[in-house]
Amino acid sequence: MIVMRVKVNEKQFDIIIDKLKLMVYEYNTKIKEYGVYLKPYHIVYKNSKRYIYIGKYWYKLEKIGGKLKWIYLGKTKPIENMPNPPQIPESTIIKEDNEYIVDEKILYDLE
Repeated sequence: MIVMRVKVNEKQFDIIIDKLKLMVYEYNTKIKEYGVYLKPYHIVYKNSKRYIYIGKYWYKLEKIGGKLKWIYLGKTKPIENMPNPPQIPESTIIKEDNEYIVDEKILYDLE
């Protein structure tokens, strides 16, 4: 399958990111009792680009030395009997300079 990447402006990006993060926040509220979370927003910096991932990684929060720390658990659901996460489109969002580049599929999945 060919993945087409398209440029979106900041307003379009904000709409996309807000919808995706809302899905993760609502899900994390539902699974609070399990003590694990989908990390809502993760950024990787590489070669002057920012790669933005939404709801891709599982973490638990621990208080260490009076501070909250995200403890990485992996990419798969850590507790089998908890509800499945929302169907977040599998995509990569890239910020390069002042432009955002998204997988075209995400635009259709979120309509």
